[in-house]
Amino acid sequence: MQAHRIMLTCVLLAVTAHVSAETSCSTFLLSGAGSVLVGHNLDDSIETPGLLLVNPRGLTKRGARYQDLFPLAPGKKSDPRLIWTSRYGSITCNVFGRQFPDGGMNEAGRCISEMTLRGTRYPEGPYLTRLYHHAWVQYLLDSFATVPEVIDSLANVVPEGHCQWHFFAADREGRAAVIEFLDRKVVVRTGDALPWKLLTNSTYEDGLGLLAEFEGFGGLRKLEPAPDCRPDLRFVTAAGMIRDIQADPAGPTVEQAFSVLQAMWCGVNRFSLVYDPVAMRMYFTTYRARSLRWVDFASFDFTCGSTVPGLDIHRDVAGDVAGAFAPLTDEANRGQLRSYFEGIDAGFWGNLAWKPMMVKNLHAWSKMAGCGK
Repeated sequence: MQAHRIMLTCVLLAVTAHVSAETSCSTFLLSGAGSVLVGHNLDDSIETPGLLLVNPRGLTKRGARYQDLFPLAPGKKSDPRLIWTSRYGSITCNVFGRQFPDGGMNEAGRCISEMTLRGTRYPEGPYLTRLYHHAWVQYLLDSFATVPEVIDSLANVVPEGHCQWHFFAADREGRAAVIEFLDRKVVVRTGDALPWKLLTNSTYEDGLGLLAEFEGFGGLRKLEPAPDCRPDLRFVTAAGMIRDIQADPAGPTVEQAFSVLQAMWCGVNRFSLVYDPVAMRMYFTTYRARSLRWVDFASFDFTCGSTVPGLDIHRDVAGDVAGAFAPLTDEANRGQLRSYFEGIDAGFWGNLAWKPMMVKNLHAWSKMAGCGK
């Protein structure tokens, strides 16, 4: 058993290394003239499949914990278990299959995105309820309409897992929050403590400190027009672009949001997404299909039902893609999971015997939900 535990610890470290090998994810918020746009880059060093999923309201769920999915994972068992019923439908981007999103937006216009932050240490304690980090993202989308509600929930429910992430949350009113987990403490920046609604892959404090060295932000260093792909300098590049865009009284445009995202590409971008929580529309491009696509929330019925509409995010269709969504089958969900874990094939980890277990457990937990239960 001890040998198995050591092996699985190594496996999870390998998965984390792949997820964070290219730390160039980013999220920001643009606002002005009644518009709110939230942009996000999901970057990875490996081939990254993805699903866009329409998640219904009224679905009762059992919260998946770290050791539910990876039973030999290191650490103590998480208690107590959270059970909740989704108040809001959502559209999410899922790499780990149904119920395990990387981010998305709900019917109330509240968004959340994750980015790698090496050194993240999630809180522990008997007074806390913990959810596997992907399940925690879905819980927030299911449960809360505003950024203040999300912040309040952190007193009781926090994420756990092998990915080292910090998070950017935003809502329809243009409020935003950076949520970080440092030395097992929750660190939240919002309101006046978040002068630039922007996050890359260093702590927000470090990003602000570097920004203060540049012209226009309190320092003497010149802001170069070409981006530097080191994460901290991407923060500076984006801040300069956001400042200029928001100075226009006409308000930001979707095209401008994608221009900021593109300026932060570092050669491993997989998905770029722009959420419009006012118009309730989600725009996206991917590395396999750079044509601009979008989907309107009004195109879907979020009433709890027997199927979950989904779409391969890489499908090369242009424009409004609502008509291309189809019910997500069990086999399609398992196929998504297999595709991701099979991509982790570099070096020593090429034939991991643990991959089928990961696929089996993630898929099984994705089905532990039901309408009205």
